[in-house]
Amino acid sequence: MTQKKDWKKPFVLVLLLMLLGAYYERLSVETQAMVLPIAIFIAAAIVIARFKQLEYEIRSSKVNAREGVFQTFVIIDSNGKERISLSAAPDAPLMTFFDEDHMPRATLELLHKEPVMKLVGNSGSAWIAFDEKGLPTITFKDDTDQIVWSAPP
Repeated sequence: MTQKKDWKKPFVLVLLLMLLGAYYERLSVETQAMVLPIAIFIAAAIVIARFKQLEYEIRSSKVNAREGVFQTFVIIDSNGKERISLSAAPDAPLMTFFDEDHMPRATLELLHKEPVMKLVGNSGSAWIAFDEKGLPTITFKDDTDQIVWSAPP
């Protein structure tokens, strides 16, 4: 996606500042005292506006791709905090969802070729996994990581 940049406004502004600089010494002292702060204020306003525009463009940019190859892929929120992490380690691929405090709240991974899902709350966790025979197991643990309930027992 190509965007055309408007070159007319910056060109006119640069031309105006160049002309102002050329005639600055010919101006009276009162006019010089008035023109210089105005020129500095306008230049500062332009720089600040451009930084705000760049910040918006960075936050709202979209990448269109058909394919991407990664070993680790991290998704961040608008504040720059990690929210989702995908990792493709050879022994245990892993997907983790984080809360605002960067605490892992949901994890999906493959251990010994079997899927394991872990959900973590403020005062406990739940595990859903498959054993070596492929049978599902569900385990609930408290905040001290002690088993509260498990099926099959």
